[in-house]
Amino acid sequence: MKRVVLSMLVLLLVIPVISGCGSSSSPPIPSNPIPSNPSVKSHSLQAESGDFAFGLFQQVASGDYQDNIVLSPLSAKLALAMTYNGAVGETKDAMASVLGLEGMSLEEANQQLGNLMTSLEQADEDVLLEIANSLWANQVYELRQDFVERCREWYEAEVSNLDFSDPESSEIINAWVKEQTHDKIEKIVDSLSNEIALILINAVYFNGKWRTQFDASLTEDGNFYLLDGSATTVPLMHQSGEYSYYENEDFQAVSLPYGEGQEGRMSMYVILPHQGRDYGEFLSTLIEANWEEWMDMFQAREGELALPRFKVEYKKELNDALIAMGMGPAFVGGLEDILTASGGGEAYISKVLQKTYIDVNEEGTEAAAVTEVECRIVSVHPEPPPFVMTVDRPFFFAIRDNQTGALLFMGSITNP
Repeated sequence: MKRVVLSMLVLLLVIPVISGCGSSSSPPIPSNPIPSNPSVKSHSLQAESGDFAFGLFQQVASGDYQDNIVLSPLSAKLALAMTYNGAVGETKDAMASVLGLEGMSLEEANQQLGNLMTSLEQADEDVLLEIANSLWANQVYELRQDFVERCREWYEAEVSNLDFSDPESSEIINAWVKEQTHDKIEKIVDSLSNEIALILINAVYFNGKWRTQFDASLTEDGNFYLLDGSATTVPLMHQSGEYSYYENEDFQAVSLPYGEGQEGRMSMYVILPHQGRDYGEFLSTLIEANWEEWMDMFQAREGELALPRFKVEYKKELNDALIAMGMGPAFVGGLEDILTASGGGEAYISKVLQKTYIDVNEEGTEAAAVTEVECRIVSVHPEPPPFVMTVDRPFFFAIRDNQTGALLFMGSITNP
């Protein structure tokens, strides 16, 4: 069932650089964050941790960071959390470890994530966030009722039984995906077969207007320097004023809030490494501990900003990344509590696929993500001076809720 959220969403956009030479440093900046941009997440939401988000990003980026990357850690986590409700033994332990749910009972884990979803629905009424979950069962198999009820209760998941041998079933699932993402992602399933027992899907849609929009008349073409040192022409949006800002010996960073509210719960952070900083090396520093430290360092400061307007669509199978993070047992078996004994037996995750979309322009940001978890049967297959910040080089971005620390989207833009 769709969760329509006139909500809080924080878009974190981090912007790194690889081309150019020389490295600059700046005076230390006061560590107290400005009140309009809270960065301390609620400790009551123990199930939310940046470890999963940054771990997933690190695994994906290690293979193809030279290309644009856009991920939704939130979407992946919620889809896998529903699947976790059917896990037992070693698989359950492995999934709990990767998802940051260790030490919690199944009910506590579901409650924590349910609280997170509720919190994400109670933010800025000028920012729209929609979260939807669904289970698509192959009618050949029988799902355990307690598994279905947990997904319905805690994740408000829609449950449907389909004939997976009928080509029309793929169209039904893709129509749901298209509706939940406002036509931004049109399909997640190419084809179905009776070897697939269950498909779990999460969809996230975000639409937020900048609190201070960019003047379109100031947008002009400028150079964006690629990883190989060559330049491409992109539209650069320009703005000046007072920002929540942080700079250290490695990068500059700025926060751009969404909505009309004064609490600054949702914003985009843009981090631009200094010239000469190796981009791949910079990405390796994106871990939970560093991120939390940086979030506490932003301070009000006057400055000028040039940010590229960009639109990116991304698709990535996450099997290898999740296995590398420690979720390997789930891709072999251990999902014994999804199907009844008479309905097919033990299942395993055969595929985790995510598609994302993001459009950043003068008015704001529109983003969407869909994560599909496909399950099969084991028997079938196993006050300083003003700053000047011109974002004209490869960069990392993430969408963050500043209250809970939830990372809704993140990625790397090497060619906008």
